[in-house]
Amino acid sequence: MRFLNPWGFLALVGIPVILLFYLLKQKYKEQQVSSLFLWKKAQAQTLAQEPWQKLKKNILLFLQLLAVVLLAISLSNPYVMGGMQSSHMVFGIDCSLSMQAKDGENGQSRLEQAKKEIKRKIEQSPSGTMFSIVLLQDQPAMVLSSSTDQKKALKQLEQVEATNGTIDWENALQLLELAGENSGNTIVFTDQRQPPLTDVQTVILGKNSDNTAITLLSHSEGERGWQALVKVSHFGSEPITKAVNLFCDGEAFDRKEITLNPGESQDVIFTGIEEETAFMTATLTPEDILEADDRAFDGAFLQSKRKVLLVTEQNIFLEKVYSLLPQVELYKTNPENMEHLSGYSLYIFDGILPEKLPDDGFLLLWNPPKSNEIFPLEGEREFSHKAKPNHYNNILLTEELEFDIEKANTITMPPWAAPLLEAEGNVIGAAGEKEGKKIAVFSFDIHNTDLPLQKEFPILIYQLQSWFFPQEGQILEGIQSGEVMEIALLPQTNEAWMTLPDDTKEQIAPPFPPAPFTNTQKTGIYTMIQKNDKKEETKTTFAVNAKTAGESDLTAEDKTATEGVSENVILKTAKSFQNSIILALLILLLIEWRVNCREH
Repeated sequence: MRFLNPWGFLALVGIPVILLFYLLKQKYKEQQVSSLFLWKKAQAQTLAQEPWQKLKKNILLFLQLLAVVLLAISLSNPYVMGGMQSSHMVFGIDCSLSMQAKDGENGQSRLEQAKKEIKRKIEQSPSGTMFSIVLLQDQPAMVLSSSTDQKKALKQLEQVEATNGTIDWENALQLLELAGENSGNTIVFTDQRQPPLTDVQTVILGKNSDNTAITLLSHSEGERGWQALVKVSHFGSEPITKAVNLFCDGEAFDRKEITLNPGESQDVIFTGIEEETAFMTATLTPEDILEADDRAFDGAFLQSKRKVLLVTEQNIFLEKVYSLLPQVELYKTNPENMEHLSGYSLYIFDGILPEKLPDDGFLLLWNPPKSNEIFPLEGEREFSHKAKPNHYNNILLTEELEFDIEKANTITMPPWAAPLLEAEGNVIGAAGEKEGKKIAVFSFDIHNTDLPLQKEFPILIYQLQSWFFPQEGQILEGIQSGEVMEIALLPQTNEAWMTLPDDTKEQIAPPFPPAPFTNTQKTGIYTMIQKNDKKEETKTTFAVNAKTAGESDLTAEDKTATEGVSENVILKTAKSFQNSIILALLILLLIEWRVNCREH
C-alpha cells in the first residue's frame, strides 16, 4: 500500500492528547456537607479522579483512539496499484468516403455500424467514465474531450457524419495520442489498417465488396461545342454492366452503357454539348453500396471573361496572343487615349506609362520608361547570351524557355517583387504585389527579341494570366472534397460570396484580402459571385468531387478482422481507499456517541 499524502499521519498527535485527557484529574472546590453518610462513595470517586494513575479499561477510550487512527489514514489517502476497468474511453471514428459503403446488416453503412457499437459502449459504461471522440478525416478534429456527461457524448456521436475525403493519418495519430494521455483506453473504428499506434485497439469494419466509381469528369473543346470525358473504374471480382448518364445544366443529355471487367477502367466520351452549358453531372446506374462515388461534377463552363486593355502604338505579337486566350476580352487603344482609364481587369502598357495609373485593375508593363516610380530601371545594356527564367520566381515558368535578346534595361528589384527573367545575371523580368495590386514588368522591347517566335511564348502569357487571376487555373482543374481553395478576387470587387451545392450562401469578402475557402466538404457545383461598386456581378463556377483514390476500392484488403477488441480493458491504475476509510470513521463516531450516551 502507498500513500498520496503521507503528511496526513500528523493527525496521530491526537492520540496523546486523548490519553492526557483521561490521565488528568478534574479538580473540585472545598464544600461543607451536612452528612458523611455518602463519604465512602465520595472517597471512591475522589480516588478515581487522581491524575497519573494507571489507565483502566474504557471502551470510549479505545473508540476515540481508533477514530484518530482512521482520520490520519484517510488524510494520507492510501492506494494500491492494480487492475481496474478504464475510466477514460477515447473513440477514434473513421469519417472517410469509404465509411459510407452500405455493406452491413440491413444495408447499414460502415459508419452507422461504428456509431452503433460506440453508443452501446457509452451506455454500458459505469457512472463517472470519461469520454473523448476524435474524428479521423482530412482535417482530424477532437469534438469531445474528457467529458463524463453520457448524454452529451451520445448527442455528439449522433452528429458524426462521413465526409467525401480521406484521412490525414499523421495528424490523426497525434490527436489520438493527445486524447489518450490521461490513462485513456483508445479504440479506433475504421475500415482500413492505419499505421501502428501504441496501446490502441482497432475495430476493422466492413467486408470485401464490389464497387464501381466515376474517377474523373472533365471537358474540352470539340468539333461541335464541348465534349465530356467520363472515366469509370470497376473494383470487383466479377464483370459488371453499368449505364453512364450525363446531365447538362440539370437536364438529361445522353446515356451510354458499358461493361467492365474486374480491375478495368474505361473512358466514355460525350460530344455535341452546347457552348452555353454552365455545368455537367455524370452518374452511374444502378447505384451500388457506395453511392457517393457514383456521381461526378464539372462546372468550369460559366466563366466571365476578363476585360484586358492593351495600350500600344503597334504590337501585333501581344495583340495576337491575348486574343487567343479563351477567358480574355481584349480591347486596344493608342497612347493618345490612355488618360482616365477605368473598368478593366488588366492594363497592358507597351513602351509607355500614363501620368496617373488606373485606380482599378492589375498592371503589365512592357519596356516601360526608365524614369518610373514602380520598377526602378538602370541603364540599358546589350546581351550576347540567351535570356532564361530565374530560379527564384513566383510564377511557374517552363524551364525550356530561352530566347535571344538584343538589349534591355536592368531592373532594380523592390522588396515586394521577385525576379522572373534574367540575362547574364541581370533581372529583366519581375512581378509582385504592391498595396493589393499585382504588377509585372518586362524591361525590354519585345521586337528586339525572338521571344514571340518561341513555342513557349503563349505558355508564358498564359501562366502570367493565371498568376494575375489564379482562380481560373484552379477552376479548370477542379478541387476535391475537403481541400482548401485560395481566393483571388478582381481588383474592383467590393463584395464576394460563395453559393454552395445546397444553395446556401457564404460571404468571403469583405474583409480583404479574403481568407482561404475551406467549406468544400460537400460535392457538387460551387459558384463564386463578385460584385463591384457599379453592382455588376461576375460569376465563376467550379466543381468539388469526392476523393475516390484509395477510397473507392473496397476490395484492397480483408476488412472482416477485429484486432484487440475487449469489453473490459484492464489497465495499470491506482485504486484509492480514502472514501472507504472515511465511511468507516463516520460509523465509528456514531458508535462512540451511542456508548457515551449509555454511560451517562
